This record gives sequence, C-alpha cells and structure tokens, in this order.
Amino acid sequence: MRGSGRFLDNTMKVDWFFLLLVLLLMSIGLTLVYSATATRETIWYQSLWFHQGIYFCAGCILAMFIALIKIDYWKKMAWPFYFMVIISLTFVALGGGDSAKGAGRWIDLGFIRIQPSEFAKIAYLLAISSWLSVHPVSLIRLKSLIVPGLIFIVPFLLVLKQPDLSTALVFTAVTLVGFYWAGLTLIDLFILLSPVFSVLLSYPQIPYSQILWGLLITAVFFVLIKYHYPKKLTILFLSLTIISGYASSMAWNSLEDHQRSRVMTFMDPMRDPQGEGYQVIQSKVAIGSGGLLGKGLGEGSQTNLAFLPEEHTDFIFSVLGEQFGFLGGFTALTLYFLFLWRGMSICRLHLDPFVNLVVAGACTIFLFHITVNISMTLGMMPVTGLPLPFLSYGGSFLLTCMMLVGLLVNMRYQGSQLENNYKN
Repeated sequence: MRGSGRFLDNTMKVDWFFLLLVLLLMSIGLTLVYSATATRETIWYQSLWFHQGIYFCAGCILAMFIALIKIDYWKKMAWPFYFMVIISLTFVALGGGDSAKGAGRWIDLGFIRIQPSEFAKIAYLLAISSWLSVHPVSLIRLKSLIVPGLIFIVPFLLVLKQPDLSTALVFTAVTLVGFYWAGLTLIDLFILLSPVFSVLLSYPQIPYSQILWGLLITAVFFVLIKYHYPKKLTILFLSLTIISGYASSMAWNSLEDHQRSRVMTFMDPMRDPQGEGYQVIQSKVAIGSGGLLGKGLGEGSQTNLAFLPEEHTDFIFSVLGEQFGFLGGFTALTLYFLFLWRGMSICRLHLDPFVNLVVAGACTIFLFHITVNISMTLGMMPVTGLPLPFLSYGGSFLLTCMMLVGLLVNMRYQGSQLENNYKN
C-alpha cells in the first residue's frame, strides 16, 4: 500500500452529510441540556450545557485525529489499547476509582474525571474486530469461539463488577454482531443464545412462562435436528437450555422480597408509584403531556418542577417529548435512522473484514444505546444508566461517541483506498 509508512493520511475526503447529521443531533442535545437545567442558578461558564459544548469541541478534534490515522495503525494499536483499558478497568474494580450513586466507575485525573468503561467499548471493538477479521468462527467448531469469548468475558466481568450491567451488555451486542459478520448464521446465534432465552422466558412472573419455555425448548430441538447439527452439539445446547430454565425458577425463589418487588414493579410501575416505579411514571407523563407539537422550549411541569429525575442524562428523551412533542421525537428518530443508515452503508463499499467489523460494531453500539434508552423512557425496558447518543449530558460518553464518529469517517474513505490497492 502506497504511503503505508506514514502514520496519518492527510488526503482523505469528508462525508459532509454524515457530519451534518452529527451536528444536528448534537445541536438538539445542547438545546435539551440547556432547557433541562435552565432552572439551576449558576454562572453560564459553569453550566452543564456549556461543559457539554466544550466536550463536543474536544470530541471534534479527537474525531478529526482518529479519522486521519491509517487503518494499518488501527490494527496494530488495537491490542495495546485493549490491554491499557483492561488495566484501567481493573484499577476501578479494585476500588481505585471514584464512586457515585453506589457505583465506582470513574478515575479522577484532577482536571477531569474519565469513565474507563466508555473507552473500553472502543478498545473492545477494535480488539474483537482485529481477531475476527483473520479468525472466522463456527458454532460447529466450538474451539473457534474460545479466544473471542475470552476477549469478551474480561471487560464484561470487570464492568459488571462496578456494577454497570447496561454497559456490560453493550459488549454482548458488539460480540453477537461480530460473530455474525465472522461466520455465524442467525440460526447459529439463536442456538447460542437459547440458554439466555430460556432464563428469560421461564421467569415465574412472565405470563404463560411455562408455555413459552416449552415452546422454546421445542423450537431449539426442531432447529438442531432440521439443520443437522452434530449429535454432541445437539445434546449440549438442548441440555443447557433446559437447565437454564430450571435455574431461573430456582433463582426467583431465592430472591429477597425487595428484589422480587423490583422485578414486579418494572412489569407494573403503578405497584410502587412513589418508589421503584416513580422514574418510569414521570417519564411517561412527560412524553405523553407533550402531545403532537410539545409545550415549547423551556416549558413543561415535569422538567421545570423537577418531577422528572435525571432529566439531562438518562431521561433526556422525555424532555424532548414534553417540550417538542411527537414531532420532536419523530425528528430525532429520523436523524438517528439516517445516521445509522449512512454508517452501515460503508459495509457495502469494502471487502476488508476488519473495516466491516469495526463499522458494524460501531453502529451496533449506537443502536444499542438508542434502543435501550428510548425503550426505558417509554417503560418498555428496565431503567438503566445508558445515555442517549449526542443528546444526553456526559463528557466521557460524548467523547466516546465522537471517537466512533471518527472511526466511521476513517473507514469510509480509507477503506475505499485500501480496496483500490487490493484490486491493483
């Protein structure tokens, strides 16, 4: 490859439409953070919206630098970056980080606090993409899943220890998409995840759980036989699915009363409207009260009177719904759709597996955050700490988003140069 000795590529073009989508989403985010925190009396340069703007400017510089780094160097830096993040996650897990709201997730550098689990998403994405790009996986060859499984389980457990289940599940989503891109079929993924489905469907508080669990076992058995999986593999996954179901029932019976109450309140928030169900109820009230066009910027009782908790972070979409209504929410979702479509379109341009794995994984991270956060505000999923890309307040998360944007810009044009060199 010509110029491969250079660290940076300064001949790269820019995808202006993609960057325009980022700018529009970020503008909406800054407006919502300003509106959600406007009632707080503070000097403008100490306000959250101003801090968010500073992080965005820093993120733009970081994204520009990332976009110029040659793909060959990303492949080389994937593992050092991965191990560096693992060390920082271990430091936090051993109690070396700062805690907030019962979770130790931050490292205080004096002038800034960083959240290693956010940057771990990118480090893990690069590492797993580097491995899977040269080591295809197959469910029939279970040994092919061992190394990527180890690459996955280390950051997963370290982040889970913080505790931060929602972020840990981001690694799971990236892994599944990577496995699909590296050789597994959708049927393979269904079989691989069947024990997890068994745990969820056999939960006693789910309506008709026993019927659903029985249908799952039947479906798993049918698929294993129909697609001629090896006998040992059939016995293994069928056994795991059945055992997981029984384990789920036993786990439910072993829970404390307050733990059971949390699960049941998620299914019916009105069971505890002043406690566990409060956030979801207030979020749904805020979104529903916005109607078609919303109450207007800076208006809305749920936000202004502080009925809505964490309005500038986890529940920023509720602020959008209350102040800009259905039209505002639909506009944001449309921008997200175009953003993801533009990102995934990169995969149609190239044959390089590393490029495609990084692109698919980056878009998966964005999609997972968008889906979980909005579903949470609508009461369709449990309340988690996953912020909404470009809209929610948060320095480390915004920098992570901009780093992913830099990677996508990098892969679109440098990947095309790489492909042309392959053809030549």
